[in-house]
Amino acid sequence: MEGNVFSRCLSLILILLVALVFTAEGGEGDLFSKIRIDPIKGDKKAPDFSLRDLNGNKVEIKQLKGKIILLNFWATWCGPCKEEMPSLEVLHQRFKERDFVLLSISVDYERLERVQEFIKKHHYAFPVLLDPQGETLDLFEVKGVPTTFLIDKTGRMIGKATGPRDWKSPEVFCLINLLTEK
Repeated sequence: MEGNVFSRCLSLILILLVALVFTAEGGEGDLFSKIRIDPIKGDKKAPDFSLRDLNGNKVEIKQLKGKIILLNFWATWCGPCKEEMPSLEVLHQRFKERDFVLLSISVDYERLERVQEFIKKHHYAFPVLLDPQGETLDLFEVKGVPTTFLIDKTGRMIGKATGPRDWKSPEVFCLINLLTEK
């Protein structure tokens, strides 16, 4: 138990140090670079869309205005997607009580049950939306999965990551902290 508390304190100290260094050196831009997120310049709004989640509930992106959104496109057959999923779950758990939402969009063309089984097997709790027709892939001009977009509180797309990432890194935590505090 003591080791666990020590480990948590050490992790918190490390995150705070990283936050101080990046804030002093230029903030978001440096963090984007470290995480390998390509900045999206200008005032490009995220396209409106409406999809069903695993329970059949309709989710509209416009309902999430006022929150930072990490929008992740993935598929159950995609190895790199499956590689980054555990770190997405850590990120979701860490920031779910803040002005942050992780939305994953499954682009599986297979049956709904396959996606449900995959999510249940791995105990993922983040929201999963279904896009079997690939309509949002086209809206966001996604060429391959995994692809992840970072959307600010006003609905503006501010970053894009193509390929898998470690979403539980101190740099990611620091970036999400900076964005949610704005």
